Amino acid sequence: MSKNTLFISYDGLTDSLGQSQILPYLIGLSLKGHCISILSCEKPENFKKNKLVVQQKCTTANIQWDYIEYNNSIPVLSSFLTVRKLKAKAVVIAKRDQIQVVHCRSIIPAMVGESVKKKLAVKLIFDIRGFWADERVDGKIWNQKNPVYQFLYNYFKAKEKYLFQQADYIVTLTENAKEYIIREFQTKNNFLVVPCCVDFDHFDPSKIDQVEIEELRKLIGIPEKDYVLTYVGSLGTRYMLLEMLSFFKVLKGKKPQASFLFVSKSDTSEIEIICNQIELDFNSIYITSCEYSQIPTYISLGNASVFFIVTSFSGKAVSPTKQAEVLSLGLPIVANSGLGDTDIILEKTESGIILKEFNDEEYERMVAKLFDFKKDKKAVRAAAKQFFTLESGIEKYHSVYENL
Repeated sequence: MSKNTLFISYDGLTDSLGQSQILPYLIGLSLKGHCISILSCEKPENFKKNKLVVQQKCTTANIQWDYIEYNNSIPVLSSFLTVRKLKAKAVVIAKRDQIQVVHCRSIIPAMVGESVKKKLAVKLIFDIRGFWADERVDGKIWNQKNPVYQFLYNYFKAKEKYLFQQADYIVTLTENAKEYIIREFQTKNNFLVVPCCVDFDHFDPSKIDQVEIEELRKLIGIPEKDYVLTYVGSLGTRYMLLEMLSFFKVLKGKKPQASFLFVSKSDTSEIEIICNQIELDFNSIYITSCEYSQIPTYISLGNASVFFIVTSFSGKAVSPTKQAEVLSLGLPIVANSGLGDTDIILEKTESGIILKEFNDEEYERMVAKLFDFKKDKKAVRAAAKQFFTLESGIEKYHSVYENL
């Protein structure tokens, strides 16, 4: 049975993440007969650049898109003001569109959705994405020695527990997170695991023009015969930049004709600082960025991709978008152990290398394994389809909507 569903996101549809990890699912659900409304928080720069593209996709898919401006000018206070705006607008939309289900992406939207549930007796889906408060602590954003951040952590952890109890359905990115929630909170809610999936039609190596890759390589300045290691996506305190560069230093020691390409819209100024600290030639590092539509081509510049991410408590719930994107293009991944379900997935599909420790001896072992990687692109891509097809993600969400 189709549902009138309001999807609430703190991320913008005009962000790269919105275009890759939000809109494709909702378009698919609309095509399955669900009436979809979206309420998102849009960053002015991305909104100006991508509004027309996103609006056209929503209109074509018969999706109603409403939004407010994302504002983070005053830490903490801006977030609470945003929640107030979202709550007010969500109630208006829910009444206007006769909403039956509120699907909330992460904890702040879920706080909004729970408010709508109380007022209008709709069903609530808490799509947790990750342990948000713990991510901020693990990422050194909320220093627990600061009483303000300690209060915020305790406040949001209490809210998280409450939302686990109030939600009609809980969605996680990993089995690891699901098992933890069931064990620690003894929740009786319905559960669904949906990893970050990818549009295999968009991330299709057969559609990428080799001439375009060669031209892009020249434009960026990467030497023609270099072995290229890539990193794609956000950088920040949760992403282990020092360790990734240290791994590359060992790789380059074994293969002097090697380059490290960063494709990121984050602040990348720390890369050169770390290169100087570890005596890595910065001339081997290339830094660029691109829009979502170009990501497959940029990833295809590489021979392999790497991501090392902090794996303390919050790592249980992590399913990197880059994981699905890189594997769908047939390239192997080097990842650190203990990150969500990545160990299980890479070992089961034999599509990557799992790093157990951060030291030169382990880096050398993993570099040797990477250079010895024999699985061809078609086989890696086929293995990735077991876990990450957009169609499978849409079908899982469809089953949730149908059963509520």
